[in-house]
Amino acid sequence: MRFVSQYPLYRFQIRPQRQKALGDGGIEVTQEPIYAVFAPVYGGAMLYENELAESLRHFDFRGNTQGQDEATPTDPMQRLSVFDSQEAAQKEGWDEETEKLVENRLIQAAQEVPTEVLVVADTPIAPPFPRYDEWDGPDTEMLIVKLIEDGHDLPLVLHYERTFGPRREKIIAALEETIELQKENIVAA
Repeated sequence: MRFVSQYPLYRFQIRPQRQKALGDGGIEVTQEPIYAVFAPVYGGAMLYENELAESLRHFDFRGNTQGQDEATPTDPMQRLSVFDSQEAAQKEGWDEETEKLVENRLIQAAQEVPTEVLVVADTPIAPPFPRYDEWDGPDTEMLIVKLIEDGHDLPLVLHYERTFGPRREKIIAALEETIELQKENIVAA
């Protein structure tokens, strides 16, 4: 799940650190803190087109700065920052429960302080067909055949499944295998 903030170095505390004092003057940490650290766009964070459009509609960008000519407003995109819960979970080594905690807490923050956090609900790549995410057929070959017959770009479908879709292992493996078979069958002229 992805979140956008209008503040470039935005951080949000998900869970506080808990500690207790020891008799020798030291401390023992009983609960590690969790922070959602948003990556600024000017620092290289990737922002999809749908996220940018939604952010420009949602945020006010008060106090917009001007360029060196003192007349041209600067691009508000450079003021945005992005948080991707899946990337953060991989980087920090969170389990699924912790990732859900982070997502739920940020969704709550988006409702409580909408001027700071925006939940991006839609995906930049649409599913191949409307009920694709709900496919639960026992035979993945039928899905692959349907995708080929309908003329879908299989590498794009694989990217959708891994990044924005339900991340089903059987379908990912079947798509990878089919893509490799298609590459082998291409004859160079």
